[in-house]
Amino acid sequence: MKIGELARKTGLTPSTIRFYEEQGLLSPVSRTAAGYREYSNYAMERLHVIQVSKRLGFSLDVIRGMFGANGQCLKTEILERTETRLREVEEQQETLASQQRELLALRAILLDESISRPFCAEPAVN
Repeated sequence: MKIGELARKTGLTPSTIRFYEEQGLLSPVSRTAAGYREYSNYAMERLHVIQVSKRLGFSLDVIRGMFGANGQCLKTEILERTETRLREVEEQQETLASQQRELLALRAILLDESISRPFCAEPAVN
């Protein structure tokens, strides 16, 4: 399939597909006699893996490392990267949960009319 069809099927732009190819994320493709890039269904699957990996927060360098020299996915590498990313997400969730608790506590204090706060007054109305 040509790059336009691949772009429509993946939701990517042709320039993004060419960029991934230049960056080594997508294997070089064959060319037609007229010089058009010719992609296989394998390219569509590979682009799907790249898109999902990017949405999950993996950098292009990390994604590149998920594929072997022959272009095949490296299951062990992907599992290791996934475990690392899961730990990072869990840490972020803990941080966000802590911040949420602190924000709720601050809001409750500020809304409590029984507490005098001369250092934290409403702005004067003109």
